[in-house]
Parts: sequence; structure tokens; C-alpha cells
Amino acid sequence: MAPTAAQIERQTSEILKYLFDDDDDDIKPRELDGIETDGPTDDTFDPVLIADKLRTVADALNDDIQCKAVLNDLKQAVAQEAVEAVFTNGVKKLCQSQVSQRAEVAPEMQLIVAAVALGRFITKSSPELKNKVQSAVGVILSKSGGWVAQQGGWDKVTSN
Repeated sequence: MAPTAAQIERQTSEILKYLFDDDDDDIKPRELDGIETDGPTDDTFDPVLIADKLRTVADALNDDIQCKAVLNDLKQAVAQEAVEAVFTNGVKKLCQSQVSQRAEVAPEMQLIVAAVALGRFITKSSPELKNKVQSAVGVILSKSGGWVAQQGGWDKVTSN
């Protein structure tokens, strides 16, 4: 059964929390070897693992020259409180880059990967922008919620 919109929204919030949390104590692969459950379960949602997978996929875009240009635009936009608009424009530019335009990658996944890559790049380069960038990434991921639900949830999206 596909997750509901409310479940996807809750999961997205959890993923965002770990996506931008660079404290190594909080980001550890989770292994449940030797633990038995009371019954069958198909709930494989783990926000830490999904955030880690998104981070790994998005790292390919970190060397993109457009990332660096967007960072400069964002620094200027902070003073003008236009971060979300500039960030969204930067994500659109990254979606058009050669790295993210592979035929086998759905446009929605390109958008997610570009948003995550740019968000991580910016927060590492300019930590003072973390809250604003995290909010902008959240808006973009929320807009992809319908597509994520159609795929069967975040755990299905990141397992491909």
C-alpha cells in the first residue's frame, strides 16, 4: 500500500533532519541483525539511511561549476531575504547540467538530487545559511511528495 500524503510529509521532515545533520554520532548506518519482530513488516523506512543515500547520490554534483555560482547568488540573496527563490532557480540550473540529465533518472528524482546536492554544498561552504537552505530544500522535497508516494515511499525511491 502506498503511503499517504501525511506519511510522506512526516517522512520528508525526518529525512531533512538527518540530511543536514553532520554530527557523526547521529548519522550511523542502522543494522538490526539478530533482532526479531513480533510479526511480518514491510516498513523499511529509515530516515538516516535514506538521508545517507541521498547525500551519496548528490555528492556527484558538488564539483559542478553551477553549484559555486549559485552559492554566490545565495550569499547576495541572504541580505535581500530572497534565498528560496534563488535556491529554486539554482536547483533548476543543476537539473539542466549533464551530471543530472541521465535518461534513466526520472525528472522528479533529478529535482530531488539537485536540491540535496546544492543544499549540502551550500551548508558546508556557508554554514550560516543552513536553516534557510534546509527550509528551501524542504519546500522542494514537499513538492515531490506526490511522486514519492506513487513510487511507494521514500524507502522505495532511494533503493533504486
